[in-house]
Amino acid sequence: MKRLSTIVVLFVVLLAALGVSTHECVAAGGPYHRLDSLIMLHERSVADKKSRIDSVRAGLAQAATPEQEYAVNESLLAEYAEFQNDSALRYAARNVRLAIDLNDASRYIDSRLSMMQLLAKSYLLDETIQMAATIDTTRFTAGQRLRFYKILSDIYLFKMEFHQGSSYQAQYQAQLTAYRERVAQLSEPGSEMNVRYRAGYLHDTGRTDQAISLLESLLTHYHSGERTFSIITSTLAFYYGSKGNISLQKQLLAQSAASDLEGCIMDNTALRQLAALLFDEGDVDRAYRYINISVADATFYGTRLRNVQASQLVPSIISAYHAKQEKHHRRQRAMIVALSVVALLLVAGVLALAILYKRYRRISNSRQRINQQLNATVAQLEQSNTALRERDKIKEQYLGRFLALSSSLIDRTERQRKALNRLSMDRKQQELATVLKSQNFYHENTALFYHHFDTAFLSIYPDFIDAVNRLLEPQHRIMPKDGGQLSTELRILALLRLGITDNKEIASILRSSITTIYTYRSKLKSHAIDKEAFETLVKNLQLHG
Repeated sequence: MKRLSTIVVLFVVLLAALGVSTHECVAAGGPYHRLDSLIMLHERSVADKKSRIDSVRAGLAQAATPEQEYAVNESLLAEYAEFQNDSALRYAARNVRLAIDLNDASRYIDSRLSMMQLLAKSYLLDETIQMAATIDTTRFTAGQRLRFYKILSDIYLFKMEFHQGSSYQAQYQAQLTAYRERVAQLSEPGSEMNVRYRAGYLHDTGRTDQAISLLESLLTHYHSGERTFSIITSTLAFYYGSKGNISLQKQLLAQSAASDLEGCIMDNTALRQLAALLFDEGDVDRAYRYINISVADATFYGTRLRNVQASQLVPSIISAYHAKQEKHHRRQRAMIVALSVVALLLVAGVLALAILYKRYRRISNSRQRINQQLNATVAQLEQSNTALRERDKIKEQYLGRFLALSSSLIDRTERQRKALNRLSMDRKQQELATVLKSQNFYHENTALFYHHFDTAFLSIYPDFIDAVNRLLEPQHRIMPKDGGQLSTELRILALLRLGITDNKEIASILRSSITTIYTYRSKLKSHAIDKEAFETLVKNLQLHG
């Protein structure tokens, strides 16, 4: 009985340890409760937004004149502006053509300005500047002139964000400050734009406390879910962060991110910035969850700038998250083993009491049952350990390849930087221009990425090519390239097997055009034995490591 009591106490202690961990996790979510609740409703908000857009788009069928179509397009442009950049650009371009047909100079300028604003958000800054140079500024109204300078301000804000930490940052900051001052001068005193841009100018010129005071008074006029509320809280977070008040910075970023989610604003930065701060503090789980949502929103919206900004942070968070998960899994395995031992001891104790109580009756049958139970338990443990070892092998290979590729790219980038720096210091401008125009560095890095991707995938799934070829007609089966590298077709199929099905995302990973990816996929389906179910069969391939 004493031995049995000790076992029960040990079992209760183990369960209590699990309970404490759960409580701590729940308590940690307090400050971000509203943000997390809105994240859970994000898909529903997007669906509601799409439904609202569909109802507005229905007005196009009822538009009887170019003027009416122009008005409906303007409404669609407003709906898409912060939701999906490509769609907004399409309606802005359509309105440019309608304005030409109507011979309406004012509408033509408005639509061109809308295109400039959307191109800037797509980080097509050179194209935006070229378009700005072709607009006849002498025909601007006061509102159009204000809007024009606001777009120029945005261009240099994006340039500064993209080149942060480089030698170009100070140049772009100076241009940004000048345009902010210009917008503040042109806008109506006391208006929302006037206050925001005056605050930006004050911050740029070292008067951050005055900038904060202006924005906090402005914030009282707006509510969560409005784009302006999101911008003001995000800007205030930046200002407080520059003063070292990280606690308030996180609070304001959480408010801004919640406002973006509430208003279904996909062109956002607050959630990404909040993920970075949380990661720095060691809250890896929350940072991982937030950065994934931020990347998904940026991809949906379609801005290269946001994706680049997120990609600089994603590898570090993913690496830390996987390390933490691995540690958690090790603890789980140890807990499972401990609980299994306790369970086995309890079973043995109960069976022993039963045997004593029945005065050793049916001893042989009891032994047989015990052996069967023990064998089943051992088999289950062996099966679990085999599965865990297999998952560990896959994680180790992926992580090893990722670290090797990241290290190699860092080394190559550093060597390239030093080489360019030497040419610049030696004033070898022509050689510097030649190197900058060359795409050899890009192609070498792409080839290196392909090599790591191919090697990692085939080392984990060595029978992938054979499995794919069994789905294709014999005359169209695919062989790997010399050296064991995957062909473009096989890489596309490998990404499909990994669950990546969107043409745009595949094109981005493989550095190809969407048209090329679509052509390859169509060609592969036409060569398949079962053409309709081919891609589904690829995604569901049962492969062996």
